[in-house]
Amino acid sequence: MSKADKKAAKRQAQETEASAAEKAGAASKQMKRAIVYLAKESPGIFPLALLQAVMEAAYPYIGILLSAGILTELADPGRSMSHLFRMALLLVGLNFLGRRMMDFGGQLLDVLQYTVLKHIERAVAEKAWKMDYAMSADPRINETKQRITRWHYGRGVLALVGQVRGVFQALVTIGISIALVAEFFRAKAVGEDRTAALLNHWAVSVLFLVLLSFSIIYSIYTSFRIQKYYFKTNETSEKPINRMMYLMDSCFSKYRNGKDIRMFHAKKQISGKLRALGGEYLREIEPAFRYERRKTFYSILISRCFDLLVYLFVGAKAIFGAFGVGSILKYTGMVTQLGDGVTRLCDTVRDFLQNLEYVEVYFRYLDMPNATAEGTLPVTQEIRDNYEFEFRNVTFAYPGAPGPSLSGISCRFRKGEKIAIVGRNGSGKTTFIKLLCRLCDPQEGEILLNGVDIRKYQYQEYLSFFSTVFQDYQIFDFKLGENVAAESEYDGERVKEALENAGFGERLSTLADGLDTQLFKRFSEDGVELSGGESQKVAIARCLYKDAPYVVLDEPTAALDPVAEADIYQRMNRFTRDKGAIYISHRLSSCHFCHRILVFEEGRIAEQGSHEELLAAKGLYRRLWDAQAQYYA
Repeated sequence: MSKADKKAAKRQAQETEASAAEKAGAASKQMKRAIVYLAKESPGIFPLALLQAVMEAAYPYIGILLSAGILTELADPGRSMSHLFRMALLLVGLNFLGRRMMDFGGQLLDVLQYTVLKHIERAVAEKAWKMDYAMSADPRINETKQRITRWHYGRGVLALVGQVRGVFQALVTIGISIALVAEFFRAKAVGEDRTAALLNHWAVSVLFLVLLSFSIIYSIYTSFRIQKYYFKTNETSEKPINRMMYLMDSCFSKYRNGKDIRMFHAKKQISGKLRALGGEYLREIEPAFRYERRKTFYSILISRCFDLLVYLFVGAKAIFGAFGVGSILKYTGMVTQLGDGVTRLCDTVRDFLQNLEYVEVYFRYLDMPNATAEGTLPVTQEIRDNYEFEFRNVTFAYPGAPGPSLSGISCRFRKGEKIAIVGRNGSGKTTFIKLLCRLCDPQEGEILLNGVDIRKYQYQEYLSFFSTVFQDYQIFDFKLGENVAAESEYDGERVKEALENAGFGERLSTLADGLDTQLFKRFSEDGVELSGGESQKVAIARCLYKDAPYVVLDEPTAALDPVAEADIYQRMNRFTRDKGAIYISHRLSSCHFCHRILVFEEGRIAEQGSHEELLAAKGLYRRLWDAQAQYYA
C-alpha cells in the first residue's frame, strides 16, 4: 500500500470514528432528554420501576431458599416438625405477601405508564395540529405519526421504563446468584476416593463455568440474531400494517361512511383489501418467524442439555456430602436464575440500544420545524381596515406532482372587492385559496399584503384575517353551538344570529336542545344527523361567526338547490358589504354580482373582468356560461 493510500485509509478511519462518536453523543443526549421527559411527566415512575425490579428479582429466591431448607429438614433424621411447620408457614406467607406487593406495584406502575402514554399521544396530536397544513398531508410524516401512536409500551420513550426496570432486575438477580455460586463452589465433596477428588478439582469448576457461559452466550446470541432479523424486516412489514390500520379507521370507525359501504356493497372489496394487506404482511414477516423457530429450537436444546449436566454435578456433590439434599433445589435454581439474569441483562441492553432509534424518531417528529416561515410583523388594525392583496408571478406544485398546480399567477384585489373564481375541475382554484390563506407557501413568486410578503407576518395573526368555508369543510361531533363558535365558551346570541344569517334558523327552531343539540351519534344516541345542505349552512354560520376582515367561500353551496343557493349568496353579500370576499362556484349565476371574475384554466388565469366584459369577450367564460344558460333561463 502506498503512503497516499495509507493516509487515505487513516483519514477514513478517523472520519468513521468521529462519525460514530458524534452519533453516540447524539444518542446520549436523546436518552437523557427522554429520561428527563419521563421523570417530569411522572416523577414517581422510575423509583417505582426500580422497587418493582428488586421485588421481582428477589421473589423467586423465596421459594428456592425456603423450599431447599424444608427439603433438607425433611431429610434429616432428627427433624423438628414445629420447625418444618414454621418454615412452611413462612414460605406460604412470604409467597402470598410478595405476590400481592408485586401485583399492587405492577398495577400502580401500569397506571403511571398509562398516564405518560396519554401525555405522549397528546404531544403527537398537538404537533400534528400545529404543523403546517402542507406538512400534515405529507405521507411520510403521517406514517411516522402512525408508527409512534402504535408503539405504546414496547418502543420509544415509554419503553425506557421497562428497560430500566429489566436492567436493574437482572443485576439484582445476577448479584444474588453469584453469591450462591460462590457458596456452591466452596462446598467440598467428602471422601478420599477419586470421584470426590474429581468433584473438588478446580478444573471441574472451571469446566462448569465454561459450559454455563457457553449456554448463556448462545442464548444471548440467538436472541440477538432473532431480534436483529425482526428489526431488519420491520421497516417493510410495517407498511402493510399501517395501510390496514388506515383502511379500517377510514372505513369502519366513521359512522357516516357506512351509507356508501352498504349501498355499493363495498364490504367485499374492503375485506379483500384487508386480506391482501394481511397476506403482504405475512409474506414479509414469515422468514423472520421461520428463523425464530429454528434458532429457538437449538437454543432450548443446548439449554436443556446444560440443565441436565447441572443436576448431575449438583447431585453428585450432594451424594458425596458437600451439602444437604435440599440444597440440590437451591443450587440448581441458582444456576437457572443466573442464566436467566445474564440473558435478561443482555437482551434488555440490546433492546435499549435498538430503542435509541425509536426515541430519536419520536423527538425528531416533535422537533420537526414548520416549513412555513414564522414571521414577526403583526397584522394591525390599520391593515385590517385598509388592505390590498397581490399575487406576483406565483407558482406552486404539490410534492410528487408531475407539474405545477399554479403557474405564473399575478393579480390584485382590495378591501370591499368581491371576486369570483371559476374554472373547470383541477384548474387550480382551491390551490389559489390555500396559498392566499397561507396553508401552503409558493415555490416561486410572492404573495403580498399591503406590499409586504405575507411570510413576514405572524402566522396565527395572518390566519385570523380570514373566515373560510372550504369545499371539504368539517362538521365535528360536537354540540351545534360549539361547532359554529369553534370553542366551548361562546356568545349564544351571536351564534344564533350567524345560524339565522346562514339560513339555518328554521331548522334551529325545531331542535329541542337548541344550541346544545349534540350533532351526530358518535357521542350520543340522541345525536342529530344533519343533511348535506344543513351541514353546509352550519359551516357558513361558522364563517359568519368568526367575522374576519376577509371571507373565502370555496363552493359553499354545492349541496344546496339553486333557490337556497341564491338566498345564501344574497345573505353573504349583505354580510360582506364592507369586507373583501372570494367566491368559488361551478354555478356561474353566482358571479354576476361580483366586481371581478378570474377564470382559471390549467393552473393559469386565462381571463379576468366583469360578468358583462367576459361574456362580450366570447372566451372560456362565455363557453362555460353558455353551457349552463339553459338552467338559468
